Amino acid sequence: MTIFELGALGEFVGAIAVVFTLIYLALQIRQNTKAVQASAIDVSISRANDVRESMYENADLSRIYIQGLSHPDALDEESRLRFRLLLHNVLLAGSNIYSQTSFAGLSSSTWEAQLTLLKRVITSPGGQWFWKEYRLEFEKTFREQMDKILETS
Repeated sequence: MTIFELGALGEFVGAIAVVFTLIYLALQIRQNTKAVQASAIDVSISRANDVRESMYENADLSRIYIQGLSHPDALDEESRLRFRLLLHNVLLAGSNIYSQTSFAGLSSSTWEAQLTLLKRVITSPGGQWFWKEYRLEFEKTFREQMDKILETS
């Protein structure tokens, strides 16, 4: 075997190694993407569950939420603050799911499932009060989604 034949064989083996390396990297990227999406789902669900947990573990907060949704003006100053913070958390959880859907490849059906809850909250008198006062604290594209809900209701 000549030096040229050995060189050609080395180039061939090197090319095969590069192809296998690229295939391996593509598989790793795909696996990492799925892991990131699963993590995004977990974080989004955890945030929503934290809000729900605070409600069912605290009867006073549940009362404030119920009263605040229908008559926010009837709440005293402390209760209105708690209601505002609770709605902020509810909408932040929704915003998180919206962002994960838009930017991290989370299934759009996950976002669509949350729309029912968000519509119920944002179209209530308390939700409208909150959104009018605090909407600028949310990301622009999420604000546009919520504004669209209010326009059509």
